[in-house]
Amino acid sequence: MGAWVSIRISKIKADEVWDSLLWVVGGGLLGARLYHVIDYFEYYWLHPWEIIMLNKGGLGIFGGILGGIIGLWFYSRKRKERFFLLLDVMAIGLPIGQMIGRWGNFFNQELYGLPSNLPWSIYIKPENRLIEVMNFERFQPLFLYESLWSLVGFLGLWWLIWREKLEVGKGGVLMAYLGWYGLGRFWLEFLRLDAWQISGVNVAQVISLSLVGLTVWWFNKHNTS
Repeated sequence: MGAWVSIRISKIKADEVWDSLLWVVGGGLLGARLYHVIDYFEYYWLHPWEIIMLNKGGLGIFGGILGGIIGLWFYSRKRKERFFLLLDVMAIGLPIGQMIGRWGNFFNQELYGLPSNLPWSIYIKPENRLIEVMNFERFQPLFLYESLWSLVGFLGLWWLIWREKLEVGKGGVLMAYLGWYGLGRFWLEFLRLDAWQISGVNVAQVISLSLVGLTVWWFNKHNTS
């Protein structure tokens, strides 16, 4: 779905996108799984055979984005394709994929936040609850928040491209996506129960703020050069 939308908006030849998709998806899955394994290193150190068990879940979006970019770089080197053009095309479809993919977390009851009595809170089965919140039944629907944030991000990218505020092929579309996602992810991390922390520091929030800062730097540099 995301690839099809990217082709329609960017008006790039479909063959260029479909040919690169295997590299992007493959690199993305590898990177996403590696991010998750590092996050839960203590567990996988004791259960290394489960590292390849993707059917049990466990993918990290930041690792997926980096892995997809690396996969695309290898593809562009191999085929001598336009790397930055394909990067921007990929970035158009990324929020679509995230918007749809997060609903998998709803069905698997994997991504939920703090206990909540809000009208849109979701019920989590006891077997899917963390020990520290076992006595609660309803929680913040983080999957929904991120899905809606991704939808708004996609609409924003589409509008900027349509209004010719962003030119596909210069890297700006990817940077806009990274900044938008980083901003939303930073705030959503405050609602998480199982955030990855190192010495009390939320890793995802550090990465998110870094992406926002990188985006601001990139646009400032290219608007003044």
